[in-house]
Amino acid sequence: MNTKMTALAAAVLMTASPLAISTAAAEVTFSGNVALTTDYIYRGISQTDEGPAIQGGFDLEHDSGFYAGIWASNLDFGDDADIEIDYYLGFGGEFSNKIGYDIGYIYYSYPDSKAADTGNYDFDEIYGSLSYDFGPAAVTAGLAYSDDFYGATGDSLYSTLDVDIPLPNDFALGLHYGSQDIDKSKNYDDWKIGLSKSWAGFDFALDYTDTDLNANKLDDDRFVFTVSKSL
Repeated sequence: MNTKMTALAAAVLMTASPLAISTAAAEVTFSGNVALTTDYIYRGISQTDEGPAIQGGFDLEHDSGFYAGIWASNLDFGDDADIEIDYYLGFGGEFSNKIGYDIGYIYYSYPDSKAADTGNYDFDEIYGSLSYDFGPAAVTAGLAYSDDFYGATGDSLYSTLDVDIPLPNDFALGLHYGSQDIDKSKNYDDWKIGLSKSWAGFDFALDYTDTDLNANKLDDDRFVFTVSKSL
């Protein structure tokens, strides 16, 4: 297991108590999360060469709707890059007609990708989404745009549609469809069907994910199992 991510997970777990606090006025909340997954899938493609990942992060949220955070995961691209660290901030809330919104900025950082034999993978995106909870299901549509996707492939636009359906006994069904439009690379679609369950303070998820690419094994269909905990 990547030593950097092992250290991150340990730090999250050791600070579990301080993370679950807020100010006296309940204006700011600071929280953490940690997860173990059998494969790190990003937009339908394995980022860990079909191997497991340990992931975690910290989030700061304000009652106004502003939030900021950091998240990290180990990865395996077959070169010097072995960790991803993301920094993000945004603003979310709900209009008077109960339509939810979320807009933000995220910077994807790959510290070791700047080595001599590896291109600089770093890139950023701006994103936005609208959602509505119909009761039996909640629907979210989103867009994410980058002007230098993975530091080399030019403009990118990722469009998503997600449906979340609550089920009895703390189960939930999630449906995802995404369309990745990349200026200097092959466009593709990805989709996912997931079943999740909250139990004993942990979240368990079993996802089936696939794409319409046939480039290599990393974009093949697969089942992914994840255990996560919010702190």
